[in-house]
Amino acid sequence: MLFKTDLLISIGKTKAAPATTEMKLCVGTITRSFVLFPAGCAGLAWVQIWLSGHQLIPWQRGEWLRGDDHIIWDYSRYPVGEEPRLVRILGYNEDTANPHTIQVGIEVSAPAALEGLPPPEDLLQELGLL
Repeated sequence: MLFKTDLLISIGKTKAAPATTEMKLCVGTITRSFVLFPAGCAGLAWVQIWLSGHQLIPWQRGEWLRGDDHIIWDYSRYPVGEEPRLVRILGYNEDTANPHTIQVGIEVSAPAALEGLPPPEDLLQELGLL
């Protein structure tokens, strides 16, 4: 299942007080992720991705990603199990003229024991499919 969200990083958001958003994941294994920096970011928008208090992206703790008209892919595998299963996305902006919206996508594969089974009703409700 692919989960996607946008992070709007306003002018004036700093490393000390970054913009944040959260994305709820299902149980499984993260199999790939991406961060899309649209054209115009000019390397001035910075992002980190966290899961359960652990920095996932970039891989070096304390570091931040930046880009311009670029998609950064990560194929590392991370287990997703215990609640709350929230990915936290942080961003700050060094651009003094423009806000920036960064897109983040995370693909989670179901545990082998669940493959082929219909999704749980609470997940379908959470996704607005019921």
